[in-house]
Amino acid sequence: MPTKAVLDSNVFLFGFERPRSNSHRILEKLAAGELRGVVTDRIVREVIGYLRKYYGKDLAVQFRGYILSTCDLILEADLDVRSDLVFLVGEKDAGALAAARALGLARLVSTDRDFARAPERRTPREFLVELREKPAPSDE
Repeated sequence: MPTKAVLDSNVFLFGFERPRSNSHRILEKLAAGELRGVVTDRIVREVIGYLRKYYGKDLAVQFRGYILSTCDLILEADLDVRSDLVFLVGEKDAGALAAARALGLARLVSTDRDFARAPERRTPREFLVELREKPAPSDE
């Protein structure tokens, strides 16, 4: 069974735009089935909105298909996003942290410093190290 982790939108965007990044390595592991991602509907909307704006509708639709085929989708409306989580990471990111905790996942992969106080947060670099992979020098 592949390792499972919540993946923030920046992992997908850095992975797409920076082929030498640790995030790109994570996307390769997703595509190979060596890793299973978890995303919220907000994360998918953020990624697709950015890609649509800068790369066009067709690429955004293709990338949405990639995300939905390699990740489990959790609707934020179905989560108990408590006020302590909002206080810890902010309103925009609380759903991702709630998803990780609801599923009992120890890892939420993100470069976003808003997650810095959440024990589940790993940078893409830290996540690859935990998977015993050789990371690139940068966090992304």
